[in-house]
Amino acid sequence: MPAADVEVVHPVCKDVMMEATPIIDLPDLAESARVLRQTVDEMNGPVTVVLDGGAFDDLPAALAAEAISCRSLFLEGVPLDFRRAGPWMAEVSSASMRSHVEWLDTHHNCAVYWSCPVGPDALYRHLRTLNEVMIPREDGEDRQQGGAEKQRYERVLFRHWDPNVLGAVLPILTRSQFARFLGPADGIVFNGPDYGGVRRARKADNMPDAAIGPLRLGLDQMERLKAAMLHSSRLRIARYLKKNTPPHFSGVDDDFVWGATLASERTADELGIRTERGRARWAYVMVVSDGKAADLPDVRSFIQEKGASPDARVKELIGHTVDALRFGNALNGAAS
Repeated sequence: MPAADVEVVHPVCKDVMMEATPIIDLPDLAESARVLRQTVDEMNGPVTVVLDGGAFDDLPAALAAEAISCRSLFLEGVPLDFRRAGPWMAEVSSASMRSHVEWLDTHHNCAVYWSCPVGPDALYRHLRTLNEVMIPREDGEDRQQGGAEKQRYERVLFRHWDPNVLGAVLPILTRSQFARFLGPADGIVFNGPDYGGVRRARKADNMPDAAIGPLRLGLDQMERLKAAMLHSSRLRIARYLKKNTPPHFSGVDDDFVWGATLASERTADELGIRTERGRARWAYVMVVSDGKAADLPDVRSFIQEKGASPDARVKELIGHTVDALRFGNALNGAAS
């Protein structure tokens, strides 16, 4: 049984198989903000917010300008730039402070709201224990102990202050893992646009004891997490295609865009295009070439030419393609 009751308060995508067409567009910002405010209003007790410093040049300074105090969830010895881009916990004690935080979240998708009956200090101590998570090592080396294999783990940063990360991770946790995640808190609210929109997760009455030690994800959980992250990446690529469809194209709907996104993946893998941005650009090239670009020897050799990564090459290819489209001859001279 999955862990916690993670409720989708403002759904933005269908619960369907990966190949089916989801809702591609992001939800309306104003409506998301309204639903988020209402959901936070329904939380029990005082509400504390954790903000993602990575969305800003200097979040502490921006909050101080609004008389909002905050404290880092990273240890003092962490380098300043890394610390500044990390999680910051703030207590919003007035309506104006909360309104400002909500404005920041609406425009930067950067806030996780926590309800903790025992107070912010206990929550602060707890959250500092969540900054790392244990995941299975991928080097394929298992140690033999008593004739049985023992999976080896490594510590990685757990960005629990990023709403989209929580949208991917919380649904895969067991109930005891979720109890470990909540600690002294009784619920959280966040807006993860790529993972269901506004979500609320609350401690159940029959919640088991928390798992001991740091959060530790199993192999099956990592596979589910990778699948969720892949789906999210596909959604962002589909939005890129939908936004950048050439004006002379007709009959382009979400089914077409989603199908084009999935269809471009095989050739992107073959050509070694790894980054999400590179794969989005490659999907665009495949669309404007009516799926023919991958079969053109000049295009393939250009992308795989030594001296630059395939992702960098496909960026150059985009420029050639756009120029060619202006003259009505897509991919003319693309590899020159």
